[in-house]
Amino acid sequence: MRLKLFKRLHAHYVAYMAGPEDFSSIPRLNGDPGITAIEDAWLSWEDGQVDPATLPKTGAEFRSWFLTTADQHTQPEFCAYLADEADLNEIALFFMGEELVDSKFDDLMAMVQIGTQGPTKLTIAENYWDEMGEGNIEHIHTRMFEHSAQYMRTHLAQSGIDYSNLQFPEAYENASLLLQYGIHRHLNPRALGAMGVLEQSASPRFQAMVDGCRRLGVPEDVIDYQRIHVHVDADHGAEWFEGVFVPLVDRSPGLLREISLGVLTRVRVANGYYARIWDAMKALR
Repeated sequence: MRLKLFKRLHAHYVAYMAGPEDFSSIPRLNGDPGITAIEDAWLSWEDGQVDPATLPKTGAEFRSWFLTTADQHTQPEFCAYLADEADLNEIALFFMGEELVDSKFDDLMAMVQIGTQGPTKLTIAENYWDEMGEGNIEHIHTRMFEHSAQYMRTHLAQSGIDYSNLQFPEAYENASLLLQYGIHRHLNPRALGAMGVLEQSASPRFQAMVDGCRRLGVPEDVIDYQRIHVHVDADHGAEWFEGVFVPLVDRSPGLLREISLGVLTRVRVANGYYARIWDAMKALR
């Protein structure tokens, strides 16, 4: 009986750490019925926003589809506003909105690596090593982000601006999406899709932040986080496509669909977030 029980436990734990291709059989560990109800309703609603006919049907289709879809996530008008028009109050408020995601990004990168193999694991591991500052504690990305965030928080406080401008659902929806995908292992393929499109499209926003901050005289050490990500995320986007997506999208139609849903849902949610936070920024004027 002990052997039977421990074998059952072992199979359960191993199943929880399975790779993305086994997403449909990964057990779910959340025991809070209220949270489960919210998550199930949200996932169902998000899936309902996607026209299945727009999803790629093969790995070959995915390649061009992904690049086209990612291009819709670059927010060129918003980036131009950050670079050329936004004042420091607006940029600081935007930074506080980004904190909801960026402050947890290294942990998310670690979580999506679980269960992957071969080139996929190596690609994510290399990206995680970059997040860890390549072993230099001062260059850990979340540590660098916090240094910048402290400057922005102080500026907002000195300007008499509170964070109530960020109390809108799109900000928390944007932040919660990646956390939900990362925490729940059966959503791992969606996490890979969402993080891949984020990496592919983030460089223009980081460059816009650098340009805007320099225009406003923000100290260079405060801009270091954004500055290094201009090139890091461009590299990560290309690496993620070749090292993560290419080995996975031909595995099964179900896996391809889940990755693609992660891409499209991230784009939809983030587009709504950027539109709403842009309004909040301009309201400070």
